[in-house]
Amino acid sequence: MEKTVTFAVGAMLLYTGWAFLAKVATGGLPAEQAVVYTYTAGIGVAVTYVAVSGERLVTAPGSIGIALVAGLFLGGGTIAYYLALRSGSAAIATGISGMYILGTAILAVTVLDESLTAVELTGLGFAVVAVILLSR
Repeated sequence: MEKTVTFAVGAMLLYTGWAFLAKVATGGLPAEQAVVYTYTAGIGVAVTYVAVSGERLVTAPGSIGIALVAGLFLGGGTIAYYLALRSGSAAIATGISGMYILGTAILAVTVLDESLTAVELTGLGFAVVAVILLSR
């Protein structure tokens, strides 16, 4: 669990930088073009990580297909997010779009048979309240 938390905190910090810089970038670029530049840099980071990790490249067609479909969702969601950033408040756009965590938690529990504690459910509830307050 400690490794999970470490990586999750790292992701949170990196996503903070991404979201802030995406807002700044959409001030000077059309949102969809900013996404292309962002993804170009992101793919460079991912390819470098895979190359440096030393792990063998896995070719599992089913999982690769799922990853590609996930990429379609990510691409569409990112364009929608950048459009939201360009058209308004970064705090509101990020707060509402960040609620993907709730949808992911629901799918993980119902489809993947994962479980949530009462404290975790309370945290998700507070996240919903935060979005409602931000969107007013």
